Amino acid sequence: MEKLAQRNREKVIDVLAERLGFERTSVKLYEKLLARMRTGARGPEGGDYSTYGLSGYGSDALSAAHDDISREQGRPGATQASLDPVLAQLLPRIEGVRDQEKEHEQWLEACIRSLGGDPRKKTERSKLSARETSGIEEVVMRDAELPHLLHALLAAEEVESAGWDLLAELADEAGDDDARSQFEKRLQEERQHLDLLREAVRAYSAREILGEGAGPAAP
Repeated sequence: MEKLAQRNREKVIDVLAERLGFERTSVKLYEKLLARMRTGARGPEGGDYSTYGLSGYGSDALSAAHDDISREQGRPGATQASLDPVLAQLLPRIEGVRDQEKEHEQWLEACIRSLGGDPRKKTERSKLSARETSGIEEVVMRDAELPHLLHALLAAEEVESAGWDLLAELADEAGDDDARSQFEKRLQEERQHLDLLREAVRAYSAREILGEGAGPAAP
């Protein structure tokens, strides 16, 4: 990182702080999404079981969730097919995304400190990033519809990927191979997040519009 920061250390810290602010927001938004997925909250018409969370049921999650759905439906004959295949596949993968975003946050904090900066300090670009993401944050923190949350996070991941791509290109132009490698590693992770959210949004949209029941593609 030192080679990248040789010409203008403060500007490099500024760009890293921008990414750090976004990563911090992403961690918070993914935590909100996971909480929403785990609540088992029903849709506005009382018949949408697409957001039943499985993590609170212990080892026999499928059976326990099936029993809950059967009781609420008032018909003991409901089968495990009632469970949402999209959610069943999505929940552990979203947890993995959240963990990677947290690692990105911690790594950026360490980078800023190594350059003599303060990761708690707001910079020009980090303030800009906060304004840009305020709409996405409002959707995720206030909207009750799981597909809406996924759609908002998809938009956030588009920006995430572009930001890491910029850092990788800057490191490449500066001839900082180590920094470029580190940026590209996290860029690839963000692209995987983007692919996952695209598939999740597609799966929910297909079911709502076309009546399809397919879940996200296997990892």
